[in-house]
Amino acid sequence: MSGEAGRAGCRWEVATMMWDYGFGGWWMWLPGLLFGALVIGGIVVLIVLLVRSASGHGGTGAASGYGAPGGVQPDRAKQILEERLARGEITPDEFRALMATLDEGRRGGRTG
Repeated sequence: MSGEAGRAGCRWEVATMMWDYGFGGWWMWLPGLLFGALVIGGIVVLIVLLVRSASGHGGTGAASGYGAPGGVQPDRAKQILEERLARGEITPDEFRALMATLDEGRRGGRTG
């Protein structure tokens, strides 16, 4: 009789260990969930970066002028003026006047 009771107790311990305390306990779902979210987030970031680099929209941050440190405005306005001058849309005098206006505006002066 004691042998039968011992085997029944052993089965109960195995069942308890597997469902309640086995493999770290019930609280292990949180690190597993966070790790899974990190893996999925990393895959999404990689896909976005690959798509941006393939489509030519890879410029972000200070390199493209957006979000430059210190609140510096992008130099895109100067590029546009130079392109307009090169195409002959504006004269050199207009170019100089517009550049002076841009510089004055960037320094915080009044333009008008």
